[in-house]
Amino acid sequence: MSAATIWRCWAALMLLLAATTASAFVPLGSFNIVVSLAIAIIKALIVLLVFMELRASKGLVRAFAAAGFFWLLIMIVLTGADYWHRTDARAPIDRFES
Repeated sequence: MSAATIWRCWAALMLLLAATTASAFVPLGSFNIVVSLAIAIIKALIVLLVFMELRASKGLVRAFAAAGFFWLLIMIVLTGADYWHRTDARAPIDRFES
């Protein structure tokens, strides 16, 4: 990997970091999470392909990297499902506490 490639990737990651920060201040409503996740996926792909050198690696290494990220996706989806389905309703036992 050449120094020019590293510098280009660093510049791309810094631009994407600026885009992430800028998108936090733009009122997009519910579309804001979509933009943030898209930027995060692009940053992750840059790190995976360039710095982890998955582009030049063998198929088995790619398969294990994909499996790891698939497992991470499962954990994020299950955590999100738990978070989205919670309510603020109090349980009947809570009314007896002081």
